[in-house]
Amino acid sequence: MELWLIRHTKPKVDKGICYGQLDLDVDTTFTDEVAQIKDILKFIDISQVYSSPLMRCSKLAKALFPKREIKYDKRLMELNFGTWEGKDWSNIPLVDIDTWSENFYDKAPPEGESFQALVNRIESFESEVNAKGHENLAIVTHAGVIRAFVMKYLNIPADKIFSLQLNYGAIVKITIHTESFQQVEFIKG
Repeated sequence: MELWLIRHTKPKVDKGICYGQLDLDVDTTFTDEVAQIKDILKFIDISQVYSSPLMRCSKLAKALFPKREIKYDKRLMELNFGTWEGKDWSNIPLVDIDTWSENFYDKAPPEGESFQALVNRIESFESEVNAKGHENLAIVTHAGVIRAFVMKYLNIPADKIFSLQLNYGAIVKITIHTESFQQVEFIKG
């Protein structure tokens, strides 16, 4: 089975804003970004498309796979940053950010969720999808979700997962050969 993890394109938001699960539209660069992603995926036979229901992902999923049924799943949404969402990172007290970042895996922003909660969502999603026996899945989602998948399959410690550069429109392919052997390939960073 192959998982084709596709990060959404550039969202329409001011630089420096914490936006996690805010439902943002796509930026004016959308058409060009879609063309680049389509060019990479044009020879891939996708058996099922899943997407975060947030607009920046759902628009990309529809543009990439216009003739396919798209299954929207809230478990594929970005990390919930709670009361920080919509705020400029520079306006969030540094002591709060430091406290969270020291143990982001287990600690959540105020009224948000921990990275462990996001990992739990992904594991639930993956368990359900694996039971359906698809061969090649396209998953249009967010950087946090992609990091959770990569962390699992490369056995990367949680404190290193944010070292991965995942630009807008990034594509990561995970090939699951057996339960004990998988490969991760960064197709488009």
